[in-house]
Amino acid sequence: MKRKCLAVLMAAAMAVSIIGCGGSPDSQGSSTSDSKPEQQSSESQSAQDSSAEEGDQGQEADNSGEQITLRFASWALGTEEENNLERQMIKAFEDAHPNIKIEIAEEITGDWNEALATAAAGNNLPDVCIIATVPTAVANGWAMELGDLIAADSDWNMIPQSLRDSVTYNGKSYGIPTSMHLAGIFMNLDMFEDMNVTPLTYGYTWEEFMEAVEKVHNPSQGTAALKYVNDFANFLPYLWDENQGWYTYDGEQVHLDSPEFIRAIKETQNLVNYSWAGLSDDQKSLTAGAETGDYDAWKQGYTAMWYDATYSCGGFGTGEFSYSAQYVGLPGGKNVIIPDYAFISATTKHPQEAWEFAKFMFWGLDAARNRMAIADADETQSYTAIPITADDAILDAYFASFPVDGVREAYESMDTNGTVVEAFKFAPGYSNARWNGPTGIELDGEEANMAKIVDKCILGELSIDDYAAQLNTLANGFIADERAAVDAATK
Repeated sequence: MKRKCLAVLMAAAMAVSIIGCGGSPDSQGSSTSDSKPEQQSSESQSAQDSSAEEGDQGQEADNSGEQITLRFASWALGTEEENNLERQMIKAFEDAHPNIKIEIAEEITGDWNEALATAAAGNNLPDVCIIATVPTAVANGWAMELGDLIAADSDWNMIPQSLRDSVTYNGKSYGIPTSMHLAGIFMNLDMFEDMNVTPLTYGYTWEEFMEAVEKVHNPSQGTAALKYVNDFANFLPYLWDENQGWYTYDGEQVHLDSPEFIRAIKETQNLVNYSWAGLSDDQKSLTAGAETGDYDAWKQGYTAMWYDATYSCGGFGTGEFSYSAQYVGLPGGKNVIIPDYAFISATTKHPQEAWEFAKFMFWGLDAARNRMAIADADETQSYTAIPITADDAILDAYFASFPVDGVREAYESMDTNGTVVEAFKFAPGYSNARWNGPTGIELDGEEANMAKIVDKCILGELSIDDYAAQLNTLANGFIADERAAVDAATK
């Protein structure tokens, strides 16, 4: 039996990459549908079958409860005719809980936050809602504080600590993880071998990385060491100072004037020279062509390394890529988690049932078991994210057919080596602090936003030394605005 946990969904993967590459995400930005493997061994299949049997026993239908209806809002449900994985998971939940009916909140569509605000104003928020940014739900009073539910459920402790911490505001938890992808460095092993360069190994240093970059960069042959590099500025400060998280966000503010961030911008500027974008048109034409973007150059095998997330691994399990790849995370064995979240409505009349539904759908053992089972049974469906649980049997079954080596090692080392969570979806004011916020600085005949200043510093058109202090003040102002609303709702 085939498991398609990582069958390719490259269009979705590209969309997420755009979000991570400095573009301003829309209100429904999500990495939920992005990754996938192929064939698993009989040993791992036995482990999965055993796990599924245990799951069936553990989720025996409870016919004793009162009949209730939970309303659910998600942009990932597709149509009833498509009957995608999310809808099949809803059916599995209803089968296991015959006293609970899940009603899809079809009116929550279009501008997601505006639709939720309208529902809240009418005292009609769905019981469980997917959300692009948790602070939006917290600041508006939409999200229930989950402390009592968490305290009563020891399985919550099987979620990576950094992911649990990301949805905690003033000591109170409000968000529920719905998907998780790891991000770090992938290597094209064939290119390393062809150039007689020793591949990096998990736990490599920044100096070893730069040495490899220089060795595998071969512009005279139309190949580059790196794919897109701008995201390096987001995670490099964390490598040099663990108190600075993604884009230097420490849980309260950013530190864009820190020596680590200034160094990160300058290192990233240097890396542009080793990237596909840094090749001349004539050099690109030796291989993929002058008009080829970095994504297609990577896909065709003309970049030796790339920073990306595990949702990009699918093609290596389906034969779409002609070369072998390996994941080695970030220097020092660190990683980035790219998450998605949901919340339980503060006005729900059924908090325990809403909790059980969200757990079944997204983060508990049943979530992983049932998603794998559905993907096995229905070749049109794909389980697209790493299970959000530390359960060994689940992980054995999942990783047995994962098409890129190194990811499980990184997953199991997250708490030990350190993991930073991509901040967009949990940090108050992040969208303005990183991308959209106005700066009052005129460039190219118009007012530049935050992203434009940072990007021009990376390209060397501006000097980060001249702008770091101003960017830091502006960014922390944007954060403070939404942070005040979050604090008012949580203190």
